[in-house]
Amino acid sequence: MTNNEKQFWDWFKANEAKYFFLNQIDDENERERLLDELLFHLQEYCDQLFFEVGGVPDEKQDLILSAGGNTDFFNKVDDLVSQAPSLEYWNIIAFKPAREDYKIEYNGIKLNPDEMYFIPLSSKASQQIGLRVYIEDYNSINQADFLVATYLVLDNVLGEKSSALDIGYVEIEDLSVISEIAELIELVKLPRYIKWKKSK
Repeated sequence: MTNNEKQFWDWFKANEAKYFFLNQIDDENERERLLDELLFHLQEYCDQLFFEVGGVPDEKQDLILSAGGNTDFFNKVDDLVSQAPSLEYWNIIAFKPAREDYKIEYNGIKLNPDEMYFIPLSSKASQQIGLRVYIEDYNSINQADFLVATYLVLDNVLGEKSSALDIGYVEIEDLSVISEIAELIELVKLPRYIKWKKSK
């Protein structure tokens, strides 16, 4: 364990009780202060890392450490999590996991993976998968926002690590251009598709 990892975990162990009850703190300013403090100590270790704290009250809480999808810093997340001490009240998790409740709202765009479809685009040059994603009411004027929102959906459907490592390219089409929806794959089946593709 390098000094930096030890420094972060020593600090977290000394302060973990404050964060265990984070979601029960009513004072918005105090909650923000605690979150800022945790981010400060985490980014002293590596300024490209982020975190989420959550869980059900009165059960073990989750501390999720993330590189914001930036693969250059995945090793920093792995190193830090591998050096985590045993903490009775915490699950320490590397990378944002896939989520069950994964609807996204971004800049007025609402996306629900249950209503999205894709076809894979293959490239001989890359092991990564390209996707053409079909979205109802897609508006190409807002292409940049739709793309960000789609990547957020992929993060939720796949989890941060798979989204960053397995997906190499994304383009978006309006669902209305497709006359036969049966030709498309439901986006929620993407994790299974990736697993199948890797096993070939």
